[in-house]
Amino acid sequence: MTRGLLSSSAVLLVLISTAHAQQTALALEPEELPPVVVEGATVEKPKVSVKKGDGAQSAPVRGPLEASEAAALTSDANVSTGGKTVTGVPAHQIGSAVTVVTGTQLRAQQVRNAADALRSLPGVHVSQSGSGGGLTQVRIRGAEANHTLVLIDGIEASDPNNGELDWSNLMAEDIERIEVIRGAQSGIYGSRAIGGVINIITRGGKGPLTLSSRVEFGSYGTRDVSARASGGTDSFWLSVAGNYREQNDFNWSIYGDEDDPWDNGTINVKGGFKIIEGMTLDFVVRDTTKNVDSDNESFIPQTGLNGAVDTADSSVADLFLGGATLRWDMLGGALTHVAKANRNTTEVDYESEWYGPSAFDAKADTFSYLATYRFATPSVSAKHALSGFVENKREDFTPFASYADPLTRKREAISTVGEYRGEYFDRVFVDASVRHDDNDTFRDFTTWRSGVSVVLPEVNMRPHASVGTGVALPGMFEQFGYVAGSFIGNPNLKPEESFSWDVGVEFSALRGKALLDITYFNADLSNKIQGTGNSMINLEGESQRDGIEISGRILVTRALSLGASYTYLNAKDPNGLEEIRRAPHSGRADLNYSFDEGRGNFNLAAIYNGDTIDNNFGTWPATRVLLDEYLLVNAAISYDVQPGFQVFGRVENILDERYEEISGYNTLGVAAYAGVKITLEDPNTAAWAKYR
Repeated sequence: MTRGLLSSSAVLLVLISTAHAQQTALALEPEELPPVVVEGATVEKPKVSVKKGDGAQSAPVRGPLEASEAAALTSDANVSTGGKTVTGVPAHQIGSAVTVVTGTQLRAQQVRNAADALRSLPGVHVSQSGSGGGLTQVRIRGAEANHTLVLIDGIEASDPNNGELDWSNLMAEDIERIEVIRGAQSGIYGSRAIGGVINIITRGGKGPLTLSSRVEFGSYGTRDVSARASGGTDSFWLSVAGNYREQNDFNWSIYGDEDDPWDNGTINVKGGFKIIEGMTLDFVVRDTTKNVDSDNESFIPQTGLNGAVDTADSSVADLFLGGATLRWDMLGGALTHVAKANRNTTEVDYESEWYGPSAFDAKADTFSYLATYRFATPSVSAKHALSGFVENKREDFTPFASYADPLTRKREAISTVGEYRGEYFDRVFVDASVRHDDNDTFRDFTTWRSGVSVVLPEVNMRPHASVGTGVALPGMFEQFGYVAGSFIGNPNLKPEESFSWDVGVEFSALRGKALLDITYFNADLSNKIQGTGNSMINLEGESQRDGIEISGRILVTRALSLGASYTYLNAKDPNGLEEIRRAPHSGRADLNYSFDEGRGNFNLAAIYNGDTIDNNFGTWPATRVLLDEYLLVNAAISYDVQPGFQVFGRVENILDERYEEISGYNTLGVAAYAGVKITLEDPNTAAWAKYR
């Protein structure tokens, strides 16, 4: 733990000292950190951007909508990020603590699974069972994995079966950006958004007609191929992408001798068209199929603990997401209507050497309508946005096995949300939302959240804070699941409830070239659902969580950027014991260097996870074991040999660390990967580039 803690602290000190030492030299550079826009932190979904060169502390840019008083409603008007309009709110207007990972960063790091991009980000902990095809969980601020609400292109991707996303299903190939919004967000999203929300936006289709393909080979029998076709204008746009990845030569069991191969195939179709001026229809269809050979868990004589042992287990999981969004901007942008229809289906088939076959099907259909009215009160230099939202969500769950009843369980909720967003004097930004969920199987809930952000350019500071309540309904499997000899659900479970708050300060230096944010957070959880014996119960008492998140980034030169983060977490269960699989100390540092006039790129990442507690089920009751700290160092390099032809390679776990994220489960050692990427662009559609 000491090694990693000192390393994380040292990197942050280097960032700060570098910012001071290079202030004079960097003042000559016209560049600054790129703008950050966040879509998932508010009910309102404004069309927003920040012109190239505007950092988080910059004064808001005024767009075309301000040409008339009716349109001069928010600082979120149609301005441009290098000519690109997106949906969201500039980060400096948000009170919640937010981290955004861009598509550019994902491709520079050559991230293949989205969860790997989140490792040791502020407040985030990732754990994986065995290989990249094994159950992968993401926790935020010490909350449970099913307290992280995940959205992909506006569709809730969390499995209705257990209330969480298995991140091993999510490849990163077609992702444009990942937003991590920390703190309770149930006042916007309802159930599950206790620890926070992860909002994922995939790449759109606007721009020249482009075809691209990537092929990669590497260690552990890894093969990866992807292809994408996209193109469009403001009238019609379409993107079709596919990705297949497999790994064949790795064993989940530390002491076993058989391989556990897995593969993942994903297809993503995203597009839309303009119906009339101001009215658009967007659609997205995403389907992922994952095949995994796995090992069951049992007693390991070599260690005296439980862990993965060689068995002929396997599973097939299919995740389908589909949705359509109709948006109508009226009155010069003063009034916006958004109607959505989404479907999430998850089908999982298991084949167990010990328990035989079983399957679980879950489905969630969601229909919603959002209306936002924007207006200004020039007498007090203020702009306002009022939003009303109504949603109907229907879920069902069906188990299939010789030992389980094939009855379909259903539940439904009708939810209403009201939100206010205000901007005062171009520097004070406030938001507040209240949500009421009318449930047919649980008591009704009312949750809320509020945030404030204050921009103080005179002292290069931005204080920010948020507060809110959260709720998480039991997962369908927790209520109605059944596994012969090992598990039976509890239909009498109560929803989990939480209250949380945070407060922080963002510091800016070097005219937007350097940012440092320090945030303190505090949360409690009641009615915690936990496994006991062969079922689930609500624990008495409260779980307490608090901690500190520190993150910084600096643009040293036009070609070199540095970033670092550190999280201290104090998460205790109702009995005062440290929560499992959540390291008290974690952090990461990143370096990115562009060379040869941008043709080449080098990225170096160091990811630290401190000593972690886990459970050992080799005894009854289960005992607790300590998993040692580890440091993962990854390096990636790419080079454009000529326009449209790129070669790339990376090495993961350069130090060949031997570590466990889950007690008794193996992890990958040092691994190398390399490949090529080909991109073809139709010159006849070059003019469409302005629509990107």
